[in-house]
Amino acid sequence: MGLTRILYSFEWLVSSRYLRSRRKQSFISIISLISVGGVAIGIATVILVISVMNGFEQSLKDKFLINQAHVNVRSTKGYFNNYQEQIDKIEGIAGVVSASPVIYSQLAIQPKRSKRIEGTIYIKGIDPILENDVTGFSGFVDGSFDFHDSALLEDVRHRSSQRETIKGGIVLGSSVASRLDINRGDVLRLISKMEPNPANPSTFFADVSNFVVIGLYESGMFAYDNAFGFISLEIAQDLYNQKNHINLIQVRTTTPEIASTIANKIRREIKFSNSGLYSVPRTSTWVESHAALFEAIQLEKLVTVIIEALIILVASFNIASTLIMMVMEKTREIGILRSMGSSKMKILIIFVLQGCIIGFLGIVLGSALGIGICVLLALEVVRPSRWFALLIFVPIFLQVAIALHQTIRRSRSLKFAISLLWLGIIAFVLYCLVQPIQINSEVYQLNRLAVKIDWFFVGVINFSSFFICLLATLYPAWQASKLNPVEALRYE
Repeated sequence: MGLTRILYSFEWLVSSRYLRSRRKQSFISIISLISVGGVAIGIATVILVISVMNGFEQSLKDKFLINQAHVNVRSTKGYFNNYQEQIDKIEGIAGVVSASPVIYSQLAIQPKRSKRIEGTIYIKGIDPILENDVTGFSGFVDGSFDFHDSALLEDVRHRSSQRETIKGGIVLGSSVASRLDINRGDVLRLISKMEPNPANPSTFFADVSNFVVIGLYESGMFAYDNAFGFISLEIAQDLYNQKNHINLIQVRTTTPEIASTIANKIRREIKFSNSGLYSVPRTSTWVESHAALFEAIQLEKLVTVIIEALIILVASFNIASTLIMMVMEKTREIGILRSMGSSKMKILIIFVLQGCIIGFLGIVLGSALGIGICVLLALEVVRPSRWFALLIFVPIFLQVAIALHQTIRRSRSLKFAISLLWLGIIAFVLYCLVQPIQINSEVYQLNRLAVKIDWFFVGVINFSSFFICLLATLYPAWQASKLNPVEALRYE
């Protein structure tokens, strides 16, 4: 009832009529359009930027949570034994889905055909079945992950010389393989340690083990694909001389959000035994592992909101200046209204409504533009070429729209159709121009720019923008209500 009363009130009639200025007042109308555009651009920008940052953050979280455990448990003594009993205890904690043993270290690598060490990577000794329950390991392997009986492994063993012992199979990160030009079936040497030469103390013997690349690991996260290799848990224990020992237990929880709670429970309830002594384990969660990154993203989002709020504030100054010029232009009309019995409150409401209309139009257009661009960035469909839209389609339809506008510009019944035609042209241009953006996975860890609209934030920014626009109307509206009708009509 309140909204209906406003729409049919005297104040609404006058304020909306003032916005539809005649030719001699077209300058004020242009300023009003600029004010609407300023609010719209500010809101569209903040929605777009925050949605992109939300999408980036969510995509990183999804990637991290797929590729790594929610909680990592380590012994304070480095390695610990009797790990299966401890894994059973951890899996008995409410909220824990599964746990897997890992032996984890950094080793030097050397392709068979290379005569020098080509760098280091992290090698994880895993049980493929248990690892799959925690990190979804098998879903990212192109090839086999049977570290002992792979067909490629057997083939290379048959072709190898007796002097070259094949230790087992390895699943290598796809980016590591690409960087070293390694394919499945190639032999990769892992150097676990350097031992001094008894005959010549100034030289060292390398402890070299040969592995056959039986699969490539491609998770989509460059940080993982360019730094990891996976071998059998038993082979890793033998490689590090740590038989029946591990140095890491990976834990998956029912939801990532309870990782910190589960870590606290593990520290409180689980004790690891080492040489008859019991120690509290060290735990780390996926949140702690990437805390700096997510804190940086949150800080960037806060700075972005502040900057975009300043843009909307500048647009609100345009609204204030528009209303001030409108008050100066409409001094005679205000004097007539006051002399006919309109109260100061009615005059104030007229100009407040006028500013609110400008702000509301800007908010609606900005929200539609921002949300529309976000949807188009996330929409993966085949679209016409950008050049087709700019050089062929748009000029033709612009000519049609201009011709129709010139022909029927005096026909009010067809103005709505012309407006829809213009909106259609703009929508088609945006549809062709705004397409999913491919990004450098080596830098951003993602292949495509992701977008996630936060509808609560959209509501908050719209409400805040409208409140700013409302505040911008108060001073000029108050000045208009203070006009003395005698002074306003003295020279008329």
